[in-house]
Amino acid sequence: MESKTLRPKKTKSIILIVVSILFVLGGFLMLEEKFFVGVIAIIFFGLGVIIFTIQLFPNTSYLKLTEEGFEMRTLFKSNFTKWSDVKEFSTDYIGPNKMVILNYNEEHTKYKSGKQIAKILSGSEGALPDTYGMSAKALAQLMNEWKAKHNM
Repeated sequence: MESKTLRPKKTKSIILIVVSILFVLGGFLMLEEKFFVGVIAIIFFGLGVIIFTIQLFPNTSYLKLTEEGFEMRTLFKSNFTKWSDVKEFSTDYIGPNKMVILNYNEEHTKYKSGKQIAKILSGSEGALPDTYGMSAKALAQLMNEWKAKHNM
């Protein structure tokens, strides 16, 4: 059985850990003058440090392509989608980030509310959470190639 597993770059998580630590330290410096803002910064960016550190653990996040479809795993939570459920993969900007986006076939009945909310917010029904060390364009092309090759 053919499969390919792509993993996010660790450098991105390390940079986000460092930035979050700096904001936590900034929060401590704010405690005397703006206590509430400082506490919020410490809590928010402290959670960021924890989450981005967890992202460094093996098998926390990946994109696995198989003959049947693709599995996205983020923070140990997996979601599998069959190739036949997806119309096409393309790229678009969501905020400042160029991402791989997708829309589902009409026969796909899962996640109705989630797809509607995503469509309103971003113009597409779904997106991959990372580009796994590739450009968004190259990843979308790879996903379309696997879909064409294995869509039954």
